[in-house]
Amino acid sequence: MTENARTGSKRDLTAGFLRNYDLVSLRLLLAAIEEGNLAKVAAQENISLSAVSRRISDLEGRIGVKLLQRHDRGVSPTDAAIASLPRLRGVFDLIDRMAEDFAEVSAGTRGVVRVRAHLTAIIGHLPERIASFTAAHPGIDIVVDEANSPDVVHALQVGGCDLGFVSGTIDTASLDIFPWMVDELVVVMRDDHALSGQERLRFEQLLDHPFIGMATGSSLHTLLRGQAAALGRPLDEVARVSTFEGVREMVAAGMGVGILPSAAVARVAAAQGIAVRGLDEPWAERPLVICARDRAQLSAAARKFLDHLLDGQAPKRG
Repeated sequence: MTENARTGSKRDLTAGFLRNYDLVSLRLLLAAIEEGNLAKVAAQENISLSAVSRRISDLEGRIGVKLLQRHDRGVSPTDAAIASLPRLRGVFDLIDRMAEDFAEVSAGTRGVVRVRAHLTAIIGHLPERIASFTAAHPGIDIVVDEANSPDVVHALQVGGCDLGFVSGTIDTASLDIFPWMVDELVVVMRDDHALSGQERLRFEQLLDHPFIGMATGSSLHTLLRGQAAALGRPLDEVARVSTFEGVREMVAAGMGVGILPSAAVARVAAAQGIAVRGLDEPWAERPLVICARDRAQLSAAARKFLDHLLDGQAPKRG
């Protein structure tokens, strides 16, 4: 017999089993074997004695195998029932564990929360908040994927994740949004750059110098290109990279200036010979938000994680 034929035969056998066996009757059979008395089973299950007896008799009739010997003292299992007893107990042990699992998921003590976040959130406060949450809730796993803000919004809209972390400057397309923190943008340049002597710089001053930008499609790239267009000036991007580290490396090599979230440079700027200066623009402080497609539809685990981040604040509609 080929492997496909064996698989098909096993599938047919399983389908026949499911048609002829029901879990209630199997549970009554197991209880009858363990108690040896149908009246005790009826009392435990809160059903009539006749219903217990009929269900087990119907089961025997469907499978064509006698399972219980009935006598004046009660019932005892046949050899066929004794042979199947370990598997029968295994079935209900498995069902009990499944019921416990579902109860834990429903209560939010176990589960998986799928998160997509833009790079600023990942290098900022999100990792430490995840660590504190999972320490308090070891049964809940937080799975994080990095994506740019528009892709995060799209993933939420199509059900690709539970929670998203994005820049508050983009269209959140009628999602539930929760203000989370403020991201300060700063100017980065090599510490011997001509502009490094100033503590704060206007964006327009940077347009006279080669610029290291983020990849097209990122919220930071969209923001800076828009601000340059508003000034009627081109943004002289000599390079566009996908990571904050890439921007730092090119700035440290003297290729140009850049703008990054302060969290992306605070710990490493001095070691890389990078000067960090304030960006004197009203848009330099960007709101960062958490999004959900619908808070009411989140799993219990996802709601617990969101509440951990927000302390229960109410959503706004994007």
